[in-house]
Amino acid sequence: MAFERSFDSIVARLEAQIVQDREQEALHAQHEAFHRERRTHFAAELEKLTAILEAFRTAADTALDLARREALPPSPPSPDIGRRKPSLTKMVARIVEVKRLGDVFGTAAVTQEINRHYGERLRRPVKPKLVSIVLRRLAAGGRLRTVQPGRPHHEALYGRVEGG
Repeated sequence: MAFERSFDSIVARLEAQIVQDREQEALHAQHEAFHRERRTHFAAELEKLTAILEAFRTAADTALDLARREALPPSPPSPDIGRRKPSLTKMVARIVEVKRLGDVFGTAAVTQEINRHYGERLRRPVKPKLVSIVLRRLAAGGRLRTVQPGRPHHEALYGRVEGG
């Protein structure tokens, strides 16, 4: 009898192990299907992102090449304004005349141009506040258009008017 018991217990143990192994196989088959599906999903995402990154790099390289390109320097305004110390209105008008029609500029850019072109004829550099007043006056007179009105800590932006 002892032999039968041990035989029955061995068979029962083996059957229990078979049941457990079948459950584990089924579980891992489900995991395998899930992971195959996820792998396909991430492979498609990887392909899409790689294509987008390559397109972005190409566009960035093109933009950098265009930015590095030498732009035609604006012709300097005619220094002949008359007097030794030219009037601020005439200096601003000369600087604005040189700007192209599509250019947008503000007080800081015009002030810098005036100080660069007429600096040797001035006792001290022109102040942006005074240039701003002249630009507003030119805009009010119709010689400039206001592209963006000024706000605290943001200068107003202007553009040339055709024929102005």
